[in-house]
Amino acid sequence: MCKIAGSLFIGLISFLLGCNASKKDYREVFNNPKLYSEVTGKLTDVITYDIFTPPVASRIYAYSHLAAYEVMAHDDSSGYISLGGQLKGLEKVPAPPKGKQICYPFAATLALMQIGEALTFSKETTSAITDSLVKLAKAHGMPEEIFNNSRMYSDTVAKHILIWSKKDNYAETRSAAKYTVTGAEGKWVPTPPGYFQAVEPSWRTIRTIAMDSARQFVVDPPPPFSKDSGTVFYKMVTEVYETGKKLTEEQTAIANFWDCNGFKMNVAGHVMFATKAMTPGGHWMGITGIVAANQNADFAKTVYSFAGVAFAVMDAFIACWDMKYMYNLIRPETYINKYIDEDWRPLLQTPPFPEYTSGHSIISAAAAAVLTNIYGDNTAFRDSTERPWGWADRNFQSTKQAAKEAGISRYYGGIHYMRAIEVSADQGEKIGNLVSTKLKMKK
Repeated sequence: MCKIAGSLFIGLISFLLGCNASKKDYREVFNNPKLYSEVTGKLTDVITYDIFTPPVASRIYAYSHLAAYEVMAHDDSSGYISLGGQLKGLEKVPAPPKGKQICYPFAATLALMQIGEALTFSKETTSAITDSLVKLAKAHGMPEEIFNNSRMYSDTVAKHILIWSKKDNYAETRSAAKYTVTGAEGKWVPTPPGYFQAVEPSWRTIRTIAMDSARQFVVDPPPPFSKDSGTVFYKMVTEVYETGKKLTEEQTAIANFWDCNGFKMNVAGHVMFATKAMTPGGHWMGITGIVAANQNADFAKTVYSFAGVAFAVMDAFIACWDMKYMYNLIRPETYINKYIDEDWRPLLQTPPFPEYTSGHSIISAAAAAVLTNIYGDNTAFRDSTERPWGWADRNFQSTKQAAKEAGISRYYGGIHYMRAIEVSADQGEKIGNLVSTKLKMKK
């Protein structure tokens, strides 16, 4: 068993033993939003280990939580509505067999992991997580008939969602032509230290969840490229340059906390090595679990919250990547090194794709809009998601405040212009509000 599989498995077994000690009934054990959030966190660990890019990670979250949501929504007592027939090409999701008793929270959590296993690489790890859930059910007295019925329904829904997922153009983008660097002035080129090729240049072609298309909410273009000191573009660049030279301790902490660089290339002398971290979408999955718990959301509302945020994040990445490769804008690091100061380096490592617009800003605003629509503005919380990477917890008065900080963190980090952050926040909020209003999920 690989290292991550072992650590995740041990973690869930510890959780299992803790539940056993309390002698809870299986219904109480699985009708527990904390367990669902815990399993989502384990899926995030797998996504991190497998080094999925942020857009691809968002796809995994969206389909995994959709499967869980569909199981939960078919419980007549849940108060939620199936999305079958609402999402593009998603046919009516099969209803559970009449007269069959099902533990819907157990089946929903299994469905989450079934999709997670299908869309990730670490099969041994995801299988271990599912096995832990099965052991949890049996250890707490789930009757065999209910166990079998629940597992069969989980299988049915997961297969239905997987079939639909295969029609989103993802497979086609795996064999799409690589992005060609033009070398034209003002356009994106690979950046140090890895000089990686452009990430997911065809992501704009992925089927959206709630948006009509990737360009439903188009942003204004960036200022015209210029090397002249009196222009808007030059001023926009020098703001990043000057800010980066005099960062405060708080600004540095903000940049590092929200970095979420899934694959960072480190250089020490002549040695290069990579380190991993969760994606921005993973960070917002963590926030969703924290907010839902703080607001005492029950199991159904927690699943609904994760699904809504996951949908908004996926659509936001599609919209953002469409803008990125349409405008193909030069990164601050490239411009500054070429035209202002060849020795300047940003605090954070520049990610391998064009600058305009900002992924962190758009997905954070989208996620925050969904959470605000569900829980309101009074959502103060302590964000502890970055503890595994050594960053201290941060306190926020609302998810919108957290989203604003996530956006500006990229400016402090020296990898985005302020203009990109501002337009992306507006675009993301529109996407989050669309998910909340267009998809009819509550009865």
